[in-house]
Amino acid sequence: MPKTLIAFLFLLISIKSFGQTFSPIELRADLAFLKERIEEIHPNPYKFIEQNRFQQIYDSLYKVERPLAVKQTFAHLLNLTRAIRCGHTSILVDERLIKPNNINPQFLPMDVAIFGDKVYVSRNLSENNLLVKGTEITAIEDIPMPKLLKNLSKYTFQNGDGQNTDVETYYLQRNFRRLLYLFFDEQDELHLRVKINKEEKSLSVKTQPLAYLREMEAERNPIRNTDFYKNIYLSENNAKTSVLRIRSFDGNEFENGNFHNEIQNIFKKITEKQSKNLIIDVRNNAGGGLDYADEILKYLLAKPFTKYQISSSPNIKDKKKALSVNRFYEPINDFQFRGNVFVLVNEGTFSTAVYLAAHLQNQENVKLIGTTCGGAADGSSAGKFTSFTLPNTKFTVSLPLLKINYNATNELYLKPKHEVRQNYADFLAGEDTAFDFAKSLIGK
Repeated sequence: MPKTLIAFLFLLISIKSFGQTFSPIELRADLAFLKERIEEIHPNPYKFIEQNRFQQIYDSLYKVERPLAVKQTFAHLLNLTRAIRCGHTSILVDERLIKPNNINPQFLPMDVAIFGDKVYVSRNLSENNLLVKGTEITAIEDIPMPKLLKNLSKYTFQNGDGQNTDVETYYLQRNFRRLLYLFFDEQDELHLRVKINKEEKSLSVKTQPLAYLREMEAERNPIRNTDFYKNIYLSENNAKTSVLRIRSFDGNEFENGNFHNEIQNIFKKITEKQSKNLIIDVRNNAGGGLDYADEILKYLLAKPFTKYQISSSPNIKDKKKALSVNRFYEPINDFQFRGNVFVLVNEGTFSTAVYLAAHLQNQENVKLIGTTCGGAADGSSAGKFTSFTLPNTKFTVSLPLLKINYNATNELYLKPKHEVRQNYADFLAGEDTAFDFAKSLIGK
């Protein structure tokens, strides 16, 4: 379809949705529909919240007495889905809120780091050279940053499992430019107040489409190692230390059926180097296929381990039978790693990545380093998903269908033995605090 026609069709949609509001009757009907679907479909809706508390939140939302615009409606409905604190449950951001990529929505061209209620430039992709790394942004569009962060949090469409303010900050930071777009709508430029050499200055930053951001990123931060694009790779491998980075359990290495050979080759290389220490980095890993994590565990666990179990909500017709409790995976003797293992985790460690870390933490030769994981430690609601559209507001909701028991721990949260978090000084110096701490343990 020609781009001009796509743009024209989107313009018609925008005109239709501009100023659109939903009446209290429509909002209540959708809230009731959403609550009913959550309780019917979600396999474990009351894991992190008591049912009577969920009912109280629903009742307060149901009392809406005035029409709400599209953006307000999105935030209003989010209050209900976020109440169950399941990171696999979401309301999708649609084109009424953020234009589709082929229409070139424009965003603030920078990444940020958040420490408390302060926001700093992490990567500047704009044309303004004054915004160097570490520059504090004190306000945007005359809204002081603490107040702005509170406003943006209302639109946070991603979250972890349970209640963890550090996880909320993580997703606020990760989705900062998209949340700004949601809050301010699309702007040609945004007006910032920043601190430069202890003096507060006002400046304007032109917003840019994603294509421009990718181009600037490639130009200013060129990737010299092609392995960086892989979801799993060895970034370091020698007799003293090997470093295995696992960015995701999704991707071509896994979907093409090559994962078994890929993992075998990695541990073969580690064995050939006779490495004594292994650092496994699953920070910012949002998960993927559990079977891929099992394949890795075979090379790391000294004893047979129990595979995860799956069940579904009793209300779902297509039930998934639970896997047998005594279904074990045997360790692989060839190329098994028997040295010291250091697992790096953070608030972005979620789902399958937590499953891997939770099984590893039970071994004497393993130390977890970093911050509390964003996903639940004992299991999750995931595996398969269904989506449906709310009848009046037309927002699409995604719900998990399966309850997964990791068979690794009864704890809700996976907290590392060594809590190590990056401070502003380390951020400014470009130091990887958790990684450096692991190296320091190896050096002792």
